[in-house]
Amino acid sequence: MKRLIWMVFALALASCTQGNVLTLGDGDCFDDPDNSGTEVIDVPIVDCADPHDNEVYATLDVSGDSYPGQNEVGNQADTGCLAGFEPFVGAPFETSELDYGWLTPTQESWDSGDREIVCFVYRVDLVKLTGTMEDSGI
Repeated sequence: MKRLIWMVFALALASCTQGNVLTLGDGDCFDDPDNSGTEVIDVPIVDCADPHDNEVYATLDVSGDSYPGQNEVGNQADTGCLAGFEPFVGAPFETSELDYGWLTPTQESWDSGDREIVCFVYRVDLVKLTGTMEDSGI
């Protein structure tokens, strides 16, 4: 069964080349953070040509004027990220060797203006990716 990673903004991490999750965009590649928690602010940014854990393939805005709660944000992330998966990868989610996860705003980051969901792909078997997964068909 494929696993689904839930990661949300909030806790700073220390690592080599760090990038703030609020600045991640389509085509950015990053490694999993070193902590085992579910809340992150910074992730290790990696050149996509080098082995990496994840690749951002879509960014979406959370709808609504007030924070809808973590469950609703998660529902919007799941729906939006799934919709963008096949057009990016070039293979249906159900048969792909890739899975998807997302980074979402917390109440705290929402209050600071964060409205963005960041969708990313990774291998189901957790082997590192090399190169972009765009149109990879895997």
